[in-house]
Amino acid sequence: MLTPTWQMDLFIYQTVILIPIYIVLLVDFVVSRRRHRTFQTPYYTLMISQGIADIATISVFSSLVLARYFSFGNLFLYSLRPFMPIFYANSGPMMFVMRIVGVFLITIQRYLTVCHSHGPWNFRLNHCPPLLLILFHWTLGTLIYLPALLHSDATFENEITLFIMTAGIHAQVFSVTVATSFATIGLSIIIMYSRIAVTMVRARRTVSVSKKSTSMQDARLTLHVFILILFCIICFLFYLGEFVLSFDEDRTRLKAFRLYYPTVSGNFSFINPVMLLTLNKDVQSRLRVMFCGCFISPPKVTTVSMATKKSTSGGPVFTTC
Repeated sequence: MLTPTWQMDLFIYQTVILIPIYIVLLVDFVVSRRRHRTFQTPYYTLMISQGIADIATISVFSSLVLARYFSFGNLFLYSLRPFMPIFYANSGPMMFVMRIVGVFLITIQRYLTVCHSHGPWNFRLNHCPPLLLILFHWTLGTLIYLPALLHSDATFENEITLFIMTAGIHAQVFSVTVATSFATIGLSIIIMYSRIAVTMVRARRTVSVSKKSTSMQDARLTLHVFILILFCIICFLFYLGEFVLSFDEDRTRLKAFRLYYPTVSGNFSFINPVMLLTLNKDVQSRLRVMFCGCFISPPKVTTVSMATKKSTSGGPVFTTC
């Protein structure tokens, strides 16, 4: 084992395997936007924004893992008190809020695409500048978490474990912030998904053969977002448990409970590239082009091949002696 706990080992292995794949996918989304209209849609813009939040979450926690379990920069981080413990204490819940806001915005996009494809709001969303959409995502998430930022109070237990000791008021405020935002957003998502489900069931009965592929793609993208919502719920339950344990004067149970943070929060980020690879046909097509195209070289144009082509097309054939 790399670390004393299986949760941390799992997080490290998942990070090493999935994050490079995730980065490749996001970079390809950005590069492909110029040539493929598919990747210019708000869905992929929000996926890029969500991917940035996912990678930021993993990167921040990975730096703490390196310091805590491999003594890489632990003394340096400990010397930066109280800034670094406050930073790490807020990064997890704030990035969770940022990610559930991203899921909420992606759900809105799916709802407008499936239920109101010809409506004015879908038209405005499709013509919204990508940078403005990303800026709105991050601004909204920051504003939601702002009350917890204003009540930040945390410190490291010591320079070896770097366990983050948060004040009771801080833990309670960010837990309430996360719970309130999730409850509000979750209710909205449930309403939108119920409408999406009804619309897709009705459309399946009347859809023509020519539109079946589009409907299946919409169904796969909707399933992708639904799975993200399930992992949102799991992450929310974790923060709810942390809120309950924050009232204990003895931090033993809280320490034991936080061992599951990398598994819960990490899988919320790691599930996205897995779903992109398994459910998204556009991504699968791009991967085939990226990797298969590197090994399949175009045929060389020679005099013989040109003569053969002309002969098959009925044109004159010139031979040389």
